[in-house]
Amino acid sequence: MLLCSLLGYSQKNNQGGDFAPLDVTELSEGEALKAETMLIDAERELILDNEYKALELFKAVLEIAPNNPVVNFKIAEILIKNGESREALPYATKAMNLDKSNKYYILLAAEVHKALSDFDEAARLYQQMIDEIPGTESYLFDLAIIYQYQGKNEKALATYRQAEEIFGMNEMVLREKQKIYLKKRDYPSLIADWDKLIKENADNDRYAIELCEFLISQNLMDEAKERLQNLKNNKHADLLMSEIALSEGNTALAMDLAESTMGSSDVDFQAKLQVLNRFLDFVITSEEFDKVSQMAMSLAADYPNQYEVQAFTGDVMYRLEKKEEARKFYLKAIKLDPTNYGVWQNILSVESDLNQFDSVIVHAEQAMEYFPNQAALYYFAGTGYLITKNFKRSVQVLDQGKKYATDPKLLTIFYGQLGDAYNGMKQFDKSYSAYDDALKADPQNDHVLNNYSYFLSLRNEKLDKALAMSTRLATMHPDNPTYLDTHGWVLYTLGRYEEALIYLRKAANLQDDGTVIEHYGDVLYKLGRIDEAIDQWKRASQYEDASKNIEKKIADRKLYE
Repeated sequence: MLLCSLLGYSQKNNQGGDFAPLDVTELSEGEALKAETMLIDAERELILDNEYKALELFKAVLEIAPNNPVVNFKIAEILIKNGESREALPYATKAMNLDKSNKYYILLAAEVHKALSDFDEAARLYQQMIDEIPGTESYLFDLAIIYQYQGKNEKALATYRQAEEIFGMNEMVLREKQKIYLKKRDYPSLIADWDKLIKENADNDRYAIELCEFLISQNLMDEAKERLQNLKNNKHADLLMSEIALSEGNTALAMDLAESTMGSSDVDFQAKLQVLNRFLDFVITSEEFDKVSQMAMSLAADYPNQYEVQAFTGDVMYRLEKKEEARKFYLKAIKLDPTNYGVWQNILSVESDLNQFDSVIVHAEQAMEYFPNQAALYYFAGTGYLITKNFKRSVQVLDQGKKYATDPKLLTIFYGQLGDAYNGMKQFDKSYSAYDDALKADPQNDHVLNNYSYFLSLRNEKLDKALAMSTRLATMHPDNPTYLDTHGWVLYTLGRYEEALIYLRKAANLQDDGTVIEHYGDVLYKLGRIDEAIDQWKRASQYEDASKNIEKKIADRKLYE
């Protein structure tokens, strides 16, 4: 009989080692052939990613040859891959017990125990494998990580040291040991290990720089300074010396050292930005701030494709009140990374400050493509449309955006702007309804109280309600000329001219505004003080926001309302 069965053939498995020879004398020729056929089918199903079909076939083979370790291994492997660790355990254990010399079986059993959170048993299996199977010492690192995860830091350190004796110091081990030393606050041991790595890499200053960064972060400035002074012609060292000088209060030296590194390609831009950011955190003179801005501008020119640099330079320009310059850098940044929400907000804020509302609309709409659920973007766009008098579009955007405004104060702002937009469309009932909704969320919102009461007074409607709101407003803000004018005008509309005079006179003295001053003239006229009224109308006529009748009022010495 020619029986070259896969159950007895020494075939390399990609992870499970060799197939274990089967004592074919225990099987009939028919059983052996059937098992071989099913095994071939199972392997084919695995290749086709039909894992559950393969699992059924492997289990069928196991009924014929229950003591074959590879078949047990394969079943365990499929089960653990699909998250069935508890079911995988007996198969993985049996495979390992049937062939204790195969490291893959032990590793799979350890993996199952880890998945079941039985880390003690997983560690025991790793240690047993390392002790008994030559060439498995590299798994000391895995064993150390298990100890580390369990919080058995001394065992982890001992295992890492054992690995170092075999393989030498390496960066991965150093990083893991650092975590342990930091938890223990064992800085001397951490530094000693770091020094070993520095010594083994004497031609590379990177590890020495990293150690100095750590020392600075722990406020061990003297030791950091001593080490940095031994690093000659190293711009990164100069940058760290700049940080130390700044912490010591020597801002001038800190800036000189930082400035010397800005043009160096040896120092990455993140490190440069970090130092410049620290300068902004300190109280520095205007001259020093100018120096920071020059360094930022230099960085922006050197790193035109780094959005962080462009955005940072925009921040610096904004703090210098150079808003147009800030806008240019923010726009460069957002072109490089349009997914940065913070920069979009900065652009919209700056453009609002600059009264560039056409640009606000464009950029808010663009930002909404990336952040469709951010209420603030709808606010900016809606406000832009409102100010440019596209009231219909303003209502559409604000109405859409208010559903994302979860904060009551923000919702008040949305309803307030909707009230203004509906007023612009002359849909006054909808305007009043929006204002009422705004005040339900925030009864003290001064913008809404002002506009609502003022528009009611202009239309001579609900004057008692207008008076209640304007009174509240004037009480909360006794020195705000806009709000004083509104309250005065409500009183004027009610015919309470003597009371109105008090507020309108104060408002006109606080603010050079054509409308406010004209209102003051109007109440003087109502009180029969015609010459004084003419003087105030003449004063109001110097401003663009006076009414279109102002010259006629002056010429005719008569009030036109």
